[in-house]
Amino acid sequence: MAVPGVARVVGAVLVCYLLAGMVNLSLLTSTTHSTGSYTIAGAVVGAYSVAVALTAPVWGRVVDHRGPSWTLGVASAAQFSAFAGYIIATLVDAPAFVLIATAAAAGSCTPPASAIAKKVFAVYDDPDSRRALFSISGLFAEMVFVVGPLIVGGVVAVTQPILAVAITAVVALAGVWWLRAAPAVRSLDATNRDTPRCERSRRTTLDSRQLHVLAVVVLSAVAIGALQVSVIAQAAHLNLNPGPFIAAIACGGVLASFTYGGLALPRSLPAQLAIALALYGVLIVAIGTGPGEAISIALLFLAGAATGPADAIEALLIAHHTPRQAQSQAFAALTTANWLGFAAGSAVAGAAVDRGPLWIGTSIAAAATIIAALSLAVPRWKRRLQ
Repeated sequence: MAVPGVARVVGAVLVCYLLAGMVNLSLLTSTTHSTGSYTIAGAVVGAYSVAVALTAPVWGRVVDHRGPSWTLGVASAAQFSAFAGYIIATLVDAPAFVLIATAAAAGSCTPPASAIAKKVFAVYDDPDSRRALFSISGLFAEMVFVVGPLIVGGVVAVTQPILAVAITAVVALAGVWWLRAAPAVRSLDATNRDTPRCERSRRTTLDSRQLHVLAVVVLSAVAIGALQVSVIAQAAHLNLNPGPFIAAIACGGVLASFTYGGLALPRSLPAQLAIALALYGVLIVAIGTGPGEAISIALLFLAGAATGPADAIEALLIAHHTPRQAQSQAFAALTTANWLGFAAGSAVAGAAVDRGPLWIGTSIAAAATIIAALSLAVPRWKRRLQ
């Protein structure tokens, strides 16, 4: 943080990440309030999420081709306009398809702030600094899912839910323009201009190492989605508030992300990730046995701690195995992998828990993490990522 320019990027990234923690709940509450339909609200949130997942690599490629400042400016202006369209459509009681379309438009214009920040962090040659910066990024990714819903909940408690969407749009716009003005981002623009146009325009494909990391990310996100649904279902079954259970996972992740940033562990990155995921899987199996409330919260805290460093390790592996001119595209693919995996895990576990015992959901989560850990432990594949 003492390196000139780093604190500004880190601060801007935290504000940018708040969008992810605020948008789903603000769209859900505002749509439910205006239409009275959870079906429409679910479609609105789903349209936003799918649009983010599908367009993230596209925006990452635009960053590598046109530079971060141009991309952030265009994407943030387009997203703010889409949110304004959604707000107007809600206020005039527009048909459901208009709400869904404007939410999808807002999702498709999500600025690639995470990819650009990771590209800034990847510039630092000192491995300790890079590990610390990627850990801070993972820490913020955990924090915003605690802070964001609190902000939206506070707004909804005192005023109309549609105002939560407006505040979400303003926060997103402010964070992006703060990041856009950072000198470190401007230096990426200069590097981009110095790169020959033919090299910037060349279409890059993900190689086997990057695809391996992305597959691990998908499986990890499947586990997180399945575990969250299972925990909420188990809390409902026991007539308990699910808040402390979900908060335990997030708090464990925050603490572990922060701690990992200051540790120089002896094993290689693939080995560290394999150990973390294997431990996560074992803890999920223990959670699936249905222990009491206090033990469940303690196990969920440990599970969050086990998977906390995963975001940083996955980003470090992508940085190691991606050419500088294609890093934004590869980092944006991490966003897609996380969104798709989380959606798949939530959907599959939800359907399973509806039709069978609660332990099926945790079994899905545990299986996903153990498969991911084994893929990192196979000697031939492990050497590929060393």
